[in-house]
Amino acid sequence: MDYGIGCISVYDPVDMMPYRDLPITEQTRFKKLGKEMKAEFKWLAASLTMEYWNENRQIPFGEEMSKLRTRFLRMFAEEYSILLKDDTELKNYLLTLVISTINKQLKSEKEKQT
Repeated sequence: MDYGIGCISVYDPVDMMPYRDLPITEQTRFKKLGKEMKAEFKWLAASLTMEYWNENRQIPFGEEMSKLRTRFLRMFAEEYSILLKDDTELKNYLLTLVISTINKQLKSEKEKQT
């Protein structure tokens, strides 16, 4: 077998990827988002929370909540090109949202059983 110069590719696979980092156009705090963007964020967080709930059947806490929050922020940044700062207000909002989403799901499951 000949692995000479003819077998070397001139293309770098990393350069061929659509982008290396997130194409962020804006970085802001959650409280400075508009009403529509907050609604989109809430919808995204609720759907990802339900996905987590259906897989694990437990409320995310500690490290799991941190991973979930990072996933929320990354997906929101990819979808809307807005990077939210991971501050205390956002952490508290997400924790409240996750708990209320799971409670609503439990309530609807309980109503289906009766």
